[in-house]
Amino acid sequence: MAVPVALNHLAYQTRDLAATHRFWTEAVGAELAGAVREESRTIGNGEVTPPFLHVFYALASGECIAFFDVAKEYEPVPDGLEWWTRHVALAVDSPAEVDAMAEQIRRHGVEVRGPIDHEGVWYSVYCFDPNGVHLEITHQNRSLTEQDADEARSAFDAWLADRAAGRL
Repeated sequence: MAVPVALNHLAYQTRDLAATHRFWTEAVGAELAGAVREESRTIGNGEVTPPFLHVFYALASGECIAFFDVAKEYEPVPDGLEWWTRHVALAVDSPAEVDAMAEQIRRHGVEVRGPIDHEGVWYSVYCFDPNGVHLEITHQNRSLTEQDADEARSAFDAWLADRAAGRL
C-alpha cells in the first residue's frame, strides 16, 4: 500500500490576507514560501472559481500552512461541528519553546489559552489566527509506543461499541 511520507500543506480561506501574513510571519515565525495567482480556474465539478491568490507559509520542517485570498466577499457558514475539535497543532522542541511561542503570540495582541498538559504526553497552548483557525502550539514529551497503539485500538473499539449501543 502506498503511504504518504509527510503532510505537504493545510489550506484555509482568509478574509484578510495582510493580517494573516503578519500573524503567520511575525507572531508564529513561518516564512512566506510561495504563492499561486489564478484569474479563475475550472475545478472538478465544472464550477469556475473567482480569482484567487494561494499563499504558502513554511514551517521549519518544510510543511506549509496555506491560505486562499479569494476575490469574492463571503460570510463564513457554521457547519455545526464542535469548534474545539478542529485545530492545527504545530510542534516545537520543548515545553520552554511552547511558553516562548505563547509569549511571542501574545505580544501581537492575540489571546493565548493554556498551558495544558495532555496526559503527560503533550504540553500545549491554544489561540486563533485572524481567520479563526484554531492553532495549538505543542511539545510531545515522548514518542507514542506500541502500548499506546494497543490502548488506542481498545479505546476505539469501546467507543464504537458504546455509540452502536446508544450509550453516548
